[in-house]
Amino acid sequence: MHRPLSWHLAARLPCLALLTICCALCACQKPPRDRGEDVTRMVQLQELGRYDDAVRVVQDWMSQHQNDTSHDDFLHLQIAMVYISKAYRWQSTRDESIRSAASHLEQALNLYASKKVEDVDTMLIGIGEAYEALGDVSQKDKCQYFAKARKAFQGELPLIKGDSYTAYGHTTPLEPVRAAVRKHLASVEEKSTKAGCDVP
Repeated sequence: MHRPLSWHLAARLPCLALLTICCALCACQKPPRDRGEDVTRMVQLQELGRYDDAVRVVQDWMSQHQNDTSHDDFLHLQIAMVYISKAYRWQSTRDESIRSAASHLEQALNLYASKKVEDVDTMLIGIGEAYEALGDVSQKDKCQYFAKARKAFQGELPLIKGDSYTAYGHTTPLEPVRAAVRKHLASVEEKSTKAGCDVP
């Protein structure tokens, strides 16, 4: 099953942009009914600066739905984004937040790789942007994270085939997606050079 490209709006934001997905509302106290509500509640908590609670909501949902792991790669990416936002916000726990984000990105990558995706899918764009954000905020591992971002973006390009993609009654032109990936690749190359990284 393809992940709809509209999810890219939620998955592509590596750091603070996830905070703008929905308005700042008080988080619901009732348990989420489905994955979409779960992610919405996570964003609401994140907007309130309750990063650990936001992560816990997603982790609890995953624990309670172990029979449905089809989108766990996406959920690990969302958790990583929360930790990245926390790293930008709180310098005192930045290193710990970076390590947690990197761990969840690795899990997202491993789960994604196990699917052997060969068609249009934007997960690698989200993962690449998240690694790029980690490179931006990290003081000592910039080159490592920029390299992983580059690899994710390079892995995405061959998956973007054709002129458009249609799913759930919506058709999305693909050239802007290709252009966005190339722009990110150029950005990562520039940042890697400035950081003194070995760029292949």
